[in-house]
Order: sequence, then structure tokens, then C-alpha cells
Amino acid sequence: MFNNLKGTRMTTATTALPTGTWVIDPAHSEVTFKVRHLGLARVRGEFTSFRGQIVTGESVTDSTVTAEIDVASLDTGNENRDQHVRSADFFDADNHPTMGFRSVSITPDGDAYRIDGEISWRGYTVPVSLHTEFHGVGQNPANNDATTLGASAEATINRLDFGVGEPGNAILSEQVKIILEIEAALQS
Repeated sequence: MFNNLKGTRMTTATTALPTGTWVIDPAHSEVTFKVRHLGLARVRGEFTSFRGQIVTGESVTDSTVTAEIDVASLDTGNENRDQHVRSADFFDADNHPTMGFRSVSITPDGDAYRIDGEISWRGYTVPVSLHTEFHGVGQNPANNDATTLGASAEATINRLDFGVGEPGNAILSEQVKIILEIEAALQS
């Protein structure tokens, strides 16, 4: 069972996470990233269109996660930069419109969990590990009191693994940090 769960209405550490299919709520979730520019500062951005689901089993190790991001929904707060990053120079969003994730395993990692999985994009499938914290389960009054879970996850990927940009590019770091803030509603 999931332990160390915290939530507004279910607060005991022994509360089990209900089994079933949970759909990510994009109105209450974020898919963001940070990448160093010129080796000086981090540029932040987000993807505004994404979807996914979590299927919980009797234990955390029996659970799965899948997600898909619409790459063209990139928003860094600068439309000129966004158009360039969406172009064939980087994301090539016209030819590779979605990025997918599927979990392979979920294991306890101290007070958190590690979700090992694969990102598929631009014809590449690359392993990734998400350091994940579950924040608990509660009822969402904005969604007909739907049973909702919350989680945060972080990972670092190498853009070169997906054929994005050139190696040794002094303008853009090879390492990209991904940050996820997720709410998902249990389907009835």
C-alpha cells in the first residue's frame, strides 16, 4: 500500500490508495521544464496540452503511469523563442507532435518513489527515472467531489538522446530538468 500519504481529507499514513484508473486533470496539473541558456541562467517553460492516466493496483509496484504531451503547446513566455524551439532546429513539432511516457516499474525510494519508464519522441525511446512524491488523496469540490490524488515528480533528461540540437552547443545545455505537478481524478 502507499504509505506516508497526506491529504486534506485522508490524512493517516495507513490509508490505502484506492485501486482503479485515475485521469490526469490538466486544469490542476503542470508539465514544466528548465534548461540552462548560455551557461548563465535557466529558461523555464511549460507544455499546456497533455493527458495521461495512472492505474493503481493493490500495491504501488502493481501500478502504471502513461502520459502524452502535445509538443506544439510549448510556452516559455516568449513567442519568438517558442516558434524557434518548435521548428525543425529543435523540437520539429510538425513531424513529431507528441511525446509519450510509459512506466516500466515503480519502487519505494525512501519517503518517495522512483518511477522508471520510457519517453518516446522523435523516433527515440529513452529510459528515464522520475523521483516522485505522493501528496495524498482528497475530494475535489471543483470536480463534483471526485476522489483526487496529488503527486510531484522530477527527472533530468539529455536533449541529445532525442536528437535535439548539436552536442557541445554553448547556447543550450544538454541537460533538461522536467518538473511535474499532477492531480488525477479516480474514474467511476
